[in-house]
Amino acid sequence: MGERPTFPGEHVALMLLSRLSISARFLLVLAVGVAFQAGLSAVSLVNLKASMVTDRVSEVRHLVDAAYGVTAFYHEQAARGAMSDPAARKAAADAVRAMHYDGGNYFFIWTLDGVGVAHGAQPALEGRSFIGSPDALANPVVATMVARLVRVARSPAKEGVTTYRIPRQGGSKPLGKIAYSRLFEPWGWSIGTGAYTDDIDDAFRLQAIRDVAEFVAMIAVAGLLSRVIGRDMVRAMDRLSRRVAGVADGQLDGPVPDTGRRDEIGVIARALLVLRDTSREAAELRLDHLTDLPTRRLLMDRIRQVAARGGGWSALLLIDLDRFKGLNDRHGHDAGDLLLREVARRLLAGVRAGDTVARLGGDEFVVVLVDVAATQGEASVAVEAICQQLSAGLAQPYRLGRVVHDGSASIGVALFSGDGFSADALLKQADLAMYRSKGSGSGLVRFFDPDMERAVHEHALRERELRQAVADGQFVLHYQPQIDRDGTLRGAEALIRWEHPGRGLMPPDDFIGLAEETGLILPLGRWALETACRQLALWAARPETAGLTLAVNVSARQFEQPDFAGQVRAILRDAGADPRRLTLELTESLLASNVEAMRERIRDLKSVGVAFALDDFGIGYSSLSLLKSLPLDQLKIDRSFVRHMLTDTIDMAIANMVVALARTLDLEVVAEGVETQEQWDVLAALGCHYGQGYLFSRPLPLDRFERFASRQGRLREPVEMTGAGS
Repeated sequence: MGERPTFPGEHVALMLLSRLSISARFLLVLAVGVAFQAGLSAVSLVNLKASMVTDRVSEVRHLVDAAYGVTAFYHEQAARGAMSDPAARKAAADAVRAMHYDGGNYFFIWTLDGVGVAHGAQPALEGRSFIGSPDALANPVVATMVARLVRVARSPAKEGVTTYRIPRQGGSKPLGKIAYSRLFEPWGWSIGTGAYTDDIDDAFRLQAIRDVAEFVAMIAVAGLLSRVIGRDMVRAMDRLSRRVAGVADGQLDGPVPDTGRRDEIGVIARALLVLRDTSREAAELRLDHLTDLPTRRLLMDRIRQVAARGGGWSALLLIDLDRFKGLNDRHGHDAGDLLLREVARRLLAGVRAGDTVARLGGDEFVVVLVDVAATQGEASVAVEAICQQLSAGLAQPYRLGRVVHDGSASIGVALFSGDGFSADALLKQADLAMYRSKGSGSGLVRFFDPDMERAVHEHALRERELRQAVADGQFVLHYQPQIDRDGTLRGAEALIRWEHPGRGLMPPDDFIGLAEETGLILPLGRWALETACRQLALWAARPETAGLTLAVNVSARQFEQPDFAGQVRAILRDAGADPRRLTLELTESLLASNVEAMRERIRDLKSVGVAFALDDFGIGYSSLSLLKSLPLDQLKIDRSFVRHMLTDTIDMAIANMVVALARTLDLEVVAEGVETQEQWDVLAALGCHYGQGYLFSRPLPLDRFERFASRQGRLREPVEMTGAGS
């Protein structure tokens, strides 16, 4: 039999090993094993962080698409001559500045020279240069950020990712941030947004803690086996193991032993010393420090265990406290913390020993009810009863120090049985049910059903379509005539329509609510106002339309902008429109906001001739004292009162009251939704100045309205009576 082949250097390695003691050989093998495991863990950590960073980059890149689309929309308006280039730039900057997501995240625009154009968090940076300027020297953190963003915009790709460190708003500690920016070439703007990466760093750090704990455990086992090699290592490992256990239990103040050693024990001890200050976060992976309840990670494990076990039907309850933010705002976070502890105590007291109560964070709690019943129907009945008991318990008064708080909770329920449900999917279902409960009122319980999920998907689709529509300019104005008691056309109301590429012409009721929710009402409302003012300027040159007024609806969110009055004056000036021909229609909901600021904006615009009408009067927030103090010009009777006024004595009385009130306050009255001659005869007899509705004409495209106006409004536009519309 031939000899085994040897590899190069094998004899030298064997010679060196033969000179080592048994103890040294054991430690060498242990070191190689630890180093190999450390290498695997390091690769895993690097891959984890790279994956999270990639996801974050993808998120901010897609968000930049929205801001870029809004800017492109206004540039297109200027290119088509619909507005001047300076006005388009200002409108785009205003819109991007107003766009926010995930609470406090914002967008920004910088020129290639480093001058701020729009900044959603710090408008004070706008108009200032941060490249090679005194501001750059005074603000080195901002200057570094701007330089990196401009460098990306000037790159051949004209877009991309950059990173920098900058404190959160109101903070002082610089944090890592990933930003994505894209060059809008026509105006030389770098448009972008960014997201902080401290949560990625936290996740990376926590994984490192777990890896260190694994290494300590490996060495601890080896230490127990190495008693024959030396008692010193065993004792050192015992000390270090106890310290690791103490850190894991939240004992963060004690010293870390053996940090001065020069062997592997010393290395691990020093690593534990470095990580000791972040060990509280590791402890919070198991229990919430405020309530001592399990947190999300343990909760997810528990849900998976229950689902995998099978058996009967179980339930996941997502509980959100009502009016919690108000308590924090009025009485401080100490009161809020006391409430959370008491809620945790009441929930634990209201469930069985085998059930789980956890805190997700903020004011959200989760209860997992295990094996409630054998069938889904029985489980629904049983869970409903348990929820009512929990809800009643949570509705009892809370004594929080010197504060007595009356609370309630909204509860969403997802039932499950067997392992066909993922923990994430169940939480999502319960979350949808909880928001349905919250939207229906406080202290209610709602069970998940598939229609909720379909509604969420449809809502997301509609939001994407609406954003694209704003970017592509898929909107038009229709004009509904307003006729006086002599049958003469006096003006019109401009009503927005969406020319949807798939659904056709859509009325505002189908999309204005979504626009309000997403903030798109700001660029959309500005476009409507600009279009209406340009049309007023064109009408002024034609005898048959020169005397017409035009009413434009203004949303609460649009009107509450601090610079709203300045925006309107600029739009009128750019369009060359007569302010005396413009009427802005406000809703009653604005009466519940900052009335003094509202009054000031109205006076500002009335000083140049703009008129104001209160729309849909009588169906919203009505306060006669506030109404008296506002410098309005018109009241509009809502169509809901006009529709049945001839057969409903209450509606007739309301219409009469509105006209009498307007007469007392010296206001004009416009009746909406007039469909029959009998209705108009009665309204005119009551003293209503103008009528608007299908009796006279439906809302018309521009060309048809102008033909209507050429007949001085005395010939009514033929309509098909399908119900009042706007």
